[in-house]
Amino acid sequence: MSETEEHKSSSLQVLGICGGIGSGKSHACKLLVQHSDQVVAHLEADTIAHAVYAPGNRALEEIATTFGAHLLHADGTLNRQELGAIVFSDPSQMATLERIVWPYVKKEIQARIQELRQEYDHGIVVLEAAVLLDAEWDDMLNAVWVVTTSAPIAIERLVSNRNFTREEAQKRIEAQEPRRGIGNLQEEVQHGVVTKVIQNTNTEQDLQDALLQALQDPLAWKQ
Repeated sequence: MSETEEHKSSSLQVLGICGGIGSGKSHACKLLVQHSDQVVAHLEADTIAHAVYAPGNRALEEIATTFGAHLLHADGTLNRQELGAIVFSDPSQMATLERIVWPYVKKEIQARIQELRQEYDHGIVVLEAAVLLDAEWDDMLNAVWVVTTSAPIAIERLVSNRNFTREEAQKRIEAQEPRRGIGNLQEEVQHGVVTKVIQNTNTEQDLQDALLQALQDPLAWKQ
């Protein structure tokens, strides 16, 4: 039985939420948790990934082998700043890091979901992951929703909420264009990979309404 078939046979559904920087995907996840009694858990891929970088983890060993043992502090922890200097300036190095880390993160996500299946016999688990489609984690999911907004609104959010300069915000947004579900969103929708696009260009109430309506829409879920 495939992962998707296993999920369909269970009454606990897994909903993936992704979207570009400044789109409001994290806030969308929080609204789902706060306002839907169907949502039993919110998993953040970024938080889960921290465990993958812990000393003694095989992913960390592979990173040290690939990028250099100098990236490890004396206590075995990762020098994130130095690794960031390497990968953020070179897309090919970033791709190499992702190829190392993503399978370990997926394995940890699967373990968390399995734990939740033992705890809950029904409901929805929200998985928030910006790289969800690039990492090809959609085979774990019953639905994939992409939260979108306009570039000007995203820039305003990044400047106001995360202290970016406008130039920094613009560069970060442009850098994400090659990501699946961002630059090629319509293609992903047409292929049935993305099951719902959530527009986040108006009020918080509008976003909340769109999310809650989508939960009840059969077409927002894999058929």
